[in-house]
Amino acid sequence: MPRSGFVQQASARALATNADSALHGMTKHLVKFNEDGFIVVPDIVSISEVHEISLRCKDLQFHRAGTRNLLNHNWIQALSLRISLHPIISRLLPSKAKSVQCTYFHKSKDKNWLVPLHRDTSIPVKVKFEAPDWDGWSKKEGVWFAKPPEEVLRNLVAVRVHLERNTIENGALQVIPGSHRHDEVANNRTTCDIPSGGALVMHPLILHSSSKLSSGRRRVLHFLYAPPTLPAPAEWAHAM
Repeated sequence: MPRSGFVQQASARALATNADSALHGMTKHLVKFNEDGFIVVPDIVSISEVHEISLRCKDLQFHRAGTRNLLNHNWIQALSLRISLHPIISRLLPSKAKSVQCTYFHKSKDKNWLVPLHRDTSIPVKVKFEAPDWDGWSKKEGVWFAKPPEEVLRNLVAVRVHLERNTIENGALQVIPGSHRHDEVANNRTTCDIPSGGALVMHPLILHSSSKLSSGRRRVLHFLYAPPTLPAPAEWAHAM
């Protein structure tokens, strides 16, 4: 066989091996996500992009320690689309997923808080309505929020992009692995150490909490992804 034939065969074998390895890696991420309810994905955005996002966040107008309504910003819409196309994250999202909310959290010494164990069960909708299994209505920053039926919540995925490394010192999120499946679980909290530019991908139904920070700051863009439509008569307030 000519040398070029050997080279072509070797290249084909290498490509096949790399493809199998990549597929195995993505399958492993999906299995871990479904089992534990969360995974950490590093390098969602580069260090230079973290700096650019930080500058944009400085211009945000908000009271207290953040805002829930960032999807009306073009740069947030572009970032949410890019995140949804990430090779790992895209496999964890629901089919035809849309970004339906982006919240900015800014925890600092001046704006410091703790959050007890809870599940995220409130979603933004276009208008208030009366329907079975929808309750907990409230209006926040001009948008209606409600607790939907559990089958809606089970199809949601949150992606939290961190602008600085998040550790126990600056109020890292703590989760109870597997608690999104409503199993009887011990209070074995895991601290999510997230690198700058990385993301915590989580089921909103996982039990999670955070403590006050003791140093530094914690800035997070919290994206919520969902199927493009809700059971009638509900409609998403935004779906990008």
